Amino acid sequence: MFVISLYPLLVYFRSRNRMFLFYGLYVVCLLFYFSYYGSILFYKEFFFNREPIIFYGVQFLAYFFYISFMRELLETKKFIPSWDKVLKVTRLVFIGFIFLIGILGLIISERELFFVVTVLLVLITVFAFVSYLVVYKIEASQVKLLILGSCIYVIMANASLFYSSSNHKLPYDSIIFMEIGAIIEILIFALAIGNKIKMISEEKNKAQINLMQSSIEASELKIIALKAQMNPHFIFNVLNSINNYILKNDIEKASDYLTKFSKLIRKVLTNSTKNTIPLSQELAIIKSYIELERLRIKGGFSFSFEQTEDLLIAEIPPLCLQPYIENAIWHGLNHKKGDKQLLIRISRLNEEIIKIIIIDNGVGRKKALELKNSIENNSFGSKATRERILAMHPRNCLFIEDFKKNTIFDPGTKVTIHLHK
Repeated sequence: MFVISLYPLLVYFRSRNRMFLFYGLYVVCLLFYFSYYGSILFYKEFFFNREPIIFYGVQFLAYFFYISFMRELLETKKFIPSWDKVLKVTRLVFIGFIFLIGILGLIISERELFFVVTVLLVLITVFAFVSYLVVYKIEASQVKLLILGSCIYVIMANASLFYSSSNHKLPYDSIIFMEIGAIIEILIFALAIGNKIKMISEEKNKAQINLMQSSIEASELKIIALKAQMNPHFIFNVLNSINNYILKNDIEKASDYLTKFSKLIRKVLTNSTKNTIPLSQELAIIKSYIELERLRIKGGFSFSFEQTEDLLIAEIPPLCLQPYIENAIWHGLNHKKGDKQLLIRISRLNEEIIKIIIIDNGVGRKKALELKNSIENNSFGSKATRERILAMHPRNCLFIEDFKKNTIFDPGTKVTIHLHK
């Protein structure tokens, strides 16, 4: 009992969970109670002639901690608040019994005091079984373990009481029944505590999973919202180009543009509700988009794709390249004189990360700002896409840089995207 009492008390000082405190103190009281039979000298040395009072008082103090432990283990305040109030009052009654025993010990004989305690113990036994019927409503395995351990102790304690107060003499001290019952009970209570800890851990893990799922759902909703805002911007630009052909009365080009656009927009709308699509599908959309934009840019431009075949099955966010390609075309190549080039290179940075580079040899970001291009409309698409990419994985990244001089794309702009698989 001494060894068993140490662990929960040490755990309490670390966790501050009162369940461990009350369990440890309950075992300490039982230890103190049974030591009366193991060492009478201990009581007589420290408590003189009042050992029966201390003996019975410790017994009722043990019941006080038992009720406290029950309330914490079964969470009666949460599951059966009406009976929890009864248990709180019962604890005070046990404290009252301690004072009552102390007063009666001064005015009545030891035998009469034993009779009073016996009556009180019988009443406590009846109350205990009523409590077990009430708390059995709580659907938890620790309830059954608590009732099992308690019933064993109550039965063994009453067997001990019966033999000590009857004429049936045993060849050994009848307190052995109570001691065996107490040992079995506190071991079963230890199992109940272990089960309670497991349940708390499972609930904590479940709460963490629910939190993660909520976070993922929130991220998905954010991504959908961002895509819903970006797609109309993209559609508006293309429709505006068709409108220009119509105004110029170029029916053939308008019809050709509209046909290509209708195929493209179907792909865009199909993928807009998806979080990721295969890289091959994204490139097919981008190629269709670039073909449409070449019809709008005076003099056109050349473009090329460089990609590794095994990367075409990789999953990436849909339309994550379009805003940056649109920037390259309209804010870089559109104002470029001479040869206009666009390069999209897709490679593997390592086993986990895909590297996507978009390069143009346009006028560069500084010149584009000087020309005061209407970049505000497209800046939202770029910003929204950046947020989508970064929200997909914590290791994703995106950065934009100007080329150094003396390069084939000077001045030009380079967009680099790292996507974690």
